[in-house]
Amino acid sequence: MPTCSALLSSLLLLMVAAATSFTTTNSFATLPSRDISLSPPFGSRTQALVASSTSSSSSTPLHMNKIDEDPSTSLYTPLDRPLLAVVDTISLVIFAAIGKSSHSSVDGSLDLLAVLVTAFPFVSAWLATSPLTGVYSPDDRGNNIFASTAVTIGKGWIVAVPLGIALRGVIKGYVPPVPFMIVTLISTLVILVGVRILFSVVEDFFVEFV
Repeated sequence: MPTCSALLSSLLLLMVAAATSFTTTNSFATLPSRDISLSPPFGSRTQALVASSTSSSSSTPLHMNKIDEDPSTSLYTPLDRPLLAVVDTISLVIFAAIGKSSHSSVDGSLDLLAVLVTAFPFVSAWLATSPLTGVYSPDDRGNNIFASTAVTIGKGWIVAVPLGIALRGVIKGYVPPVPFMIVTLISTLVILVGVRILFSVVEDFFVEFV
């Protein structure tokens, strides 16, 4: 009998413990969920700051994050347009050849070496100053070809040709006479602009039909 009594007591204790554990679990399960959002004033202030930051970042234009590059500030050298540089060099050699032909011998022969020596200071000045004058910058095809070519050549001519005259004076060892300067300025401008326009016309023709 003592054994049965102890067994019954143990079963009773186990039942009480199980009932207590079940009640505790249900009480936790039925607890109402609490809103963990921030309470004012910190909650509303934080949400306002987040909303303001989001709206300002979304309204910022994308171009503000880019560095605008102005093409007019780029430097273009003869290497950017080598064929056009050759055309300009030929124009200045033509100028030198015309000048030398007026002082040629009676038989009309022309010394090629003398022509190249005469053209050298002008070609050197033209090519050396081209990055600053922009004579090899991309063409503006939207404008009149004659006007745009004249303007482009004029920007290089006003700097390079006087510099070429000065270099020729240094090479020769004397100051060139004023008539030579005037003739040089006029003839180089006419030849450079004329050959450039002819080149542009031929280039457009081949681009369109080839």
